[in-house]
Amino acid sequence: MLRILDKLLLFAMCSCLIFQLEGDYRRVVIFIIGLIVAALTLYIENRKVIGALLIAMAVLCLIEPGFTFLLPLVFFDSFWFGLWWGMGFAVLFFYALPVYQPWMTAIWLFLSLAAVLLAYCTRQATELKRNLIRLRDTSTELSFVMREKNRKLLEEQDTEIYMATLKERNRIAREIHDNVGHMLSRAILQMGALSTVYEEEPLHGQLLKVNDTLNLAMNNIRESVHDLHDDSVDLKQALLEATREMKQHYHLDLEYDMSQNVPRKVKYCFIAAVKEAMSNIVKYSNGDRIEIVLREHPALYQMTIEDNGTDEEKQKKATEQMREEKDDLKSAAGGMGLSNMRERVESLGGSIHVNYEKGFKIFISIRKKEEAV
Repeated sequence: MLRILDKLLLFAMCSCLIFQLEGDYRRVVIFIIGLIVAALTLYIENRKVIGALLIAMAVLCLIEPGFTFLLPLVFFDSFWFGLWWGMGFAVLFFYALPVYQPWMTAIWLFLSLAAVLLAYCTRQATELKRNLIRLRDTSTELSFVMREKNRKLLEEQDTEIYMATLKERNRIAREIHDNVGHMLSRAILQMGALSTVYEEEPLHGQLLKVNDTLNLAMNNIRESVHDLHDDSVDLKQALLEATREMKQHYHLDLEYDMSQNVPRKVKYCFIAAVKEAMSNIVKYSNGDRIEIVLREHPALYQMTIEDNGTDEEKQKKATEQMREEKDDLKSAAGGMGLSNMRERVESLGGSIHVNYEKGFKIFISIRKKEEAV
């Protein structure tokens, strides 16, 4: 914008000299050609083209001395584009000197000097503005990168804390099971032996009450250890373990977008579903790619398992197997099976859809509710 204003001011002042020439036709031609050249040098950025335009202006000055009134614009463009040889066109002023009057000569010299100064100052200002914009963009980009790195660091820190918490829960569960559990078991056996030896009342009745209390404590500890172990299961890690062998023969992609507060029943449902799906893919699919996607939405949990198998015969066998399992639950006794998978999902208030049209695909959706905890 500054460059446009500078050239507009220079052209206006040069036009004042142009219209001092004799002959209306002569003035108009010089004015129009000068306007065209000034506009082209603003639009064109190719230095070779600009150099050709400046040479053309020099030739016009030799043909018509009145064109020398536009030399300040030539000096401005020469300095702007670094075409220093264009400053040599100043010698054309002496060729056209008979056309100039003393006051016109003074104005021409002033405009030529002003053109060089304006080109220098405007070019410096433009470079500073570009550097400022570049610095601002770089700063914004670095700020965004730093925010992204901080976010990832916080996520990694949260993950490490979560994994450390799970490990500590597992350790506590093992300690309770190995130490307290064994001591209570020994105490229960001892109380049973004592109640057998001492059958006299009221000692026998008191020993039985103590034995019942120990059994109750043992059951409570077992439930606590079981709950503690269930809560310490990391769903993503469990899925990686369940699909580790599949990666040796298939291209497996696992996309995991779940929070850390997934209910344990949902965890075990998804883990069992993945294991059964992997078994079915090995048995009935001829694909080489498996994709597992787990996502948590505000109101539900979703999981998709699919492969790119195309063997219709194997797909037909898989469909028949699913129907047989639905009719005869005995087939699910030796493993989870698709029918048992469906029952488990539906017990959590969810839905499951199995599709064999374009490969094997399972879609599971479980609503978030307290019953699923």
